[in-house]
Amino acid sequence: MFPTLYKMQTPMGELPYNTWGLLLTVAFFAAAFVVHRRSARVGIDPDKMVGLYVIAIVAGLAGARLLHYLGARDTEFYDNPMVYFDLSKGGFAVLGGVIGAAVLGIVYGFVRGIPVLKMADVVAPAVILGIRGGRVGCFFAGCCHGRTVELPGGALALLPESFGGGQLWFVAGPPFLLELTRHGVGTNGQVVLATQVYDAVVLAGLFAALSWLWRRRLFDGQVSGTAMVLYGIWRPIVERLRGDEIRGTDHFGSLTTSQVASIGVLVAGVLLMAARFRHGVAPETPFAPTDEDLTSGSAPRI
Repeated sequence: MFPTLYKMQTPMGELPYNTWGLLLTVAFFAAAFVVHRRSARVGIDPDKMVGLYVIAIVAGLAGARLLHYLGARDTEFYDNPMVYFDLSKGGFAVLGGVIGAAVLGIVYGFVRGIPVLKMADVVAPAVILGIRGGRVGCFFAGCCHGRTVELPGGALALLPESFGGGQLWFVAGPPFLLELTRHGVGTNGQVVLATQVYDAVVLAGLFAALSWLWRRRLFDGQVSGTAMVLYGIWRPIVERLRGDEIRGTDHFGSLTTSQVASIGVLVAGVLLMAARFRHGVAPETPFAPTDEDLTSGSAPRI
């Protein structure tokens, strides 16, 4: 729809600043803000979470890139592993980023003496919020779109004809919202299901539900386990509506890489809650900076 905010002239040529990158950055800071505020409420020093944010960026991007290539249809990565670093090719699988960041985040929690399950319950809704922001970015970029469909009669155009980036239509019945992108990174010039918008709406509801549950959790691990189960259910559904060709669909006959990963996430969430539901919530004392923290400048700033 609107993939590029502006283009900057540099000695090396034109440098575009993409809408997807901006929205992903905003989503990351929004998620970090949620984690920083809530961690103090369960007794975690918010300053210790700063390292987790760095891990989330590095391990998230690395894991997303790796899962994309591990599940790719072609063998380009196996023939030339250096293509991993060529960002002009291939893509990112969001679940790979979540899994990579989660694994290293758990290690980080143990090293820093952070209660890992409490940390996971704080982080899980923020991760959903971050994915949701990324999907909004995908909408503007024109990627991660749905299957091509016929535009039904009576569809209501939502954007002015003067807008050159594409069009959105409201349909009185499922699938309710269709889109056409003219200058995106996916399929252009065809009417497709607006799966990025479906995803963003569902994830916004999931974030709200998990935030509600976080204040009423009955045991440590309940929020993170619930997030894994619900996202593990939803992601395969929206994948069935997708129409972009970069995801790989040859696993076990017709499953995409993300669908296979989602099944693993769902199972892990069920096992986590089954193992923890009898243990209750460990005692929590809201974190308060000491006088030394205040004078040394290491107290939380958010």
